[in-house]
Amino acid sequence: MATEQMFSKLLLKKNDPWSTAWLMCSLSLPFLTPSLWGQPSICFGKELLLLLAVLMPLEITAYYLYLTAIQITPLSLTIPFMAFTPVFTIITAWIFLGETVSLKGLVGIILVCSGGYILQADLLKFGIFAPVKAAFMNRGSRYMILVALIYSLTSTLGKVGVQITTPLWFGFIYMALLSIIFTIIQCFRMKYRKTALHLKGSYGLWAGLGGLTMALMMAFHYLAIQKAPVSYMISIKRTSLLFAVLYGWIVFKEELISFRLAGGLVMLCGIWFIYL
Repeated sequence: MATEQMFSKLLLKKNDPWSTAWLMCSLSLPFLTPSLWGQPSICFGKELLLLLAVLMPLEITAYYLYLTAIQITPLSLTIPFMAFTPVFTIITAWIFLGETVSLKGLVGIILVCSGGYILQADLLKFGIFAPVKAAFMNRGSRYMILVALIYSLTSTLGKVGVQITTPLWFGFIYMALLSIIFTIIQCFRMKYRKTALHLKGSYGLWAGLGGLTMALMMAFHYLAIQKAPVSYMISIKRTSLLFAVLYGWIVFKEELISFRLAGGLVMLCGIWFIYL
């Protein structure tokens, strides 16, 4: 996921969030299609169609806000707010799936989220609540908190989709629908000259690699969510924050990385508790 975020931010240098979303989703399909080979056929029943009807508006909104946040804010500062997803997931998984979390698992999830706080410890010079206040002062941070909240719901409902179908089928259907919707939006925006697509030079390569990493992320996401409680799985997935911080440092030359890495270590301690 962190690698997908890196390629998304690279594309966003000269492409807007809608164009980037269209590229990432559409170019993932050629890589996802071979995974369906040998998979059992599925039936598009009312339950699956209703689930997708609920998920698509949420996913489109979240993905647009997610890409906008990445575009306007440093990767190492914005992505850490995704650590709030496990906290929200505890609630949604309990409501929709009846999943419970052990005490050690809860401690682990809290540590993972605390790591997101420590990633911005440079703001503590302005007060203990400064990192929290920053979330409401920075537009990119506000957007990512909303994304974390929406993803806590879509992740939980996504497990329902996996139970109705199979992990790889659901991942493919999900991405295919997103690609169709983003294609319609992109065509409309290009017709009225609301956007311009830039794929010259390295941007074409970044788009292709972005599609590949998006496909791998989707496939592994739904394979994992089939095998583990949603709140645990999402907590483990959020270790991508640590890799995103490193990408921010190495690729985008972002600063204050020591605080970001310290927060990442706290997150790793949280994962240790989760595995207990």
